[in-house]
Amino acid sequence: MSADNIAKWIYKKGLEDNIILYSKVSIYRNIDNIRFYNHIDKDDIEKIDNILTKEIEELKKLDIHLEKIKLIELPSIEIKLLKENLTIPNKRNLLNASIYIDEDEETSILINSNEHCEIQTIARGLELEECFNRAYKIESMLDKKIDFAFNKKFGYLTSSPEKIGIAMNVTVSMAIPALIWKTPDNIEYFINKASKKGFDISIRAGRTMPVLNITNRTMMGISERDVLNNMLEIVNYILDKEKKMRLKIKNIDRLNIEDKVYRSKSLLSNARVMNYMEFIKHNLWLRVGLDCNIIDDIDLDTLSYMIFIAKNNQFKINV
Repeated sequence: MSADNIAKWIYKKGLEDNIILYSKVSIYRNIDNIRFYNHIDKDDIEKIDNILTKEIEELKKLDIHLEKIKLIELPSIEIKLLKENLTIPNKRNLLNASIYIDEDEETSILINSNEHCEIQTIARGLELEECFNRAYKIESMLDKKIDFAFNKKFGYLTSSPEKIGIAMNVTVSMAIPALIWKTPDNIEYFINKASKKGFDISIRAGRTMPVLNITNRTMMGISERDVLNNMLEIVNYILDKEKKMRLKIKNIDRLNIEDKVYRSKSLLSNARVMNYMEFIKHNLWLRVGLDCNIIDDIDLDTLSYMIFIAKNNQFKINV
């Protein structure tokens, strides 16, 4: 984590990162013949820790350097920051958990949480392929040394029934302010299209929040590579629609889009109190302003950084 408590991956450019906020891959594994977390005892916890720690340390041979942190030893504010930086997923049991993270928080391995082992890779922009390869490089090395719980009929076994199978989630978060503004009814079409492919689309704050979070729901009867390819198909479809809408409104509705961009810029420059949802909407319109060459006195790196600064409640007003 950097000095300002923001994960360093936020500062790294990614493909299509004006629209794609981040890509993430999570792999869930449990050690064979050890009970799941809701039934384990102290001896199981210690055994899981010893087995995984030994093999994770061996990853250094692949030039993968991860630092171990026992989460119970961290103050609650640092746990909160790790969650807000997306290093630790929400809704995880952290009482006995430890996490291995790299310097940039791009790669992490959570152990002794809801599953014995959760490998996560994350990156700014549309970097699903890179995240996928990085996560499975780690998984394949661990799999050579550890017997993970696996059933020939069902696949990888997990404490959560919905994860049984490939036990992998791919997630993409994308900003589509132009589509939300001009064609909000299309969102239902996107949701239905994704659902038919086995994906869920969630929209924060109802249908007015221009951020879509897309993740796979189907875990059984499909390969990891097929899930990845289907996700890329859905994301690229929506991405293309947002790009075309931005180009259209830039050419035929420039006055109104300029008004939205400059209003957002003025509010972000001068407001003294603003909730996070309102901030996100204005931040995303500045991204559109950059994309449409309406403004040029702020860069995309700063806007990406601001999202996490605001999330961490660290705005300071200089009067």
